[in-house]
Amino acid sequence: MERSFKAIFFDLDGTLVDLHGPLYIAARNALGELGQGPPLTPERYREALARDDLYLGLPEHLRPQYLRLAFAYFVTELDRTERLEVLPHVHETLAELKRRGYATAIITSRPGDSNRLVAKLAMVGLASYFDQVVTQSTASLRALDKTESLKHAAARASILPQACMYVGDEPRDVMAATQAGYGAKVAVATGPATFGYLRDHQEHQPDFVLRSMAELIGLLDRLKAGDDQPQ
Repeated sequence: MERSFKAIFFDLDGTLVDLHGPLYIAARNALGELGQGPPLTPERYREALARDDLYLGLPEHLRPQYLRLAFAYFVTELDRTERLEVLPHVHETLAELKRRGYATAIITSRPGDSNRLVAKLAMVGLASYFDQVVTQSTASLRALDKTESLKHAAARASILPQACMYVGDEPRDVMAATQAGYGAKVAVATGPATFGYLRDHQEHQPDFVLRSMAELIGLLDRLKAGDDQPQ
């Protein structure tokens, strides 16, 4: 059955721009504050993510505290970083989406003034591709649940949620899109989670998993042609 979408909305960090520099610093600082030594190295960070150890070996009872600390440090690093590092294939993919007439938006967990983020996006040539840029009003962990932001973005675009696709890089993005009633949840393995982790996540499973943004246009073409088998 043919499946056409009118809106393609995106997460930002790990989906359109690289997050590993700020995320590594946040993880290192959070582990240090928890007294977990020796200091995290870039090599240990990369090795942990490659084996889907997103909590870097922490015992279960420390993980909630680690998540709060790491998110706070991550937000600080994002605020400090003025120039975004755009991931491969993003510019050409977004340009093609706009050429085809899709409504587009960024819905991010980043807190703060969306106008400041738009200015950062403009510096790297991304701002003009988006009809909306939505940030969060809180810097707490509540910002990680973008369900309401996704609902509001669809409403502002005057598009039913079922005609919207959300593209993100982690299971929380899939969760939010599901709860917002979006027609498709797409995960791209360019953030901290591996392709296998995203594909096999038991609680929040995406409809489709991509290895990079280079595959998104092909996915849309397949869906429009009626090939809607999960990848």
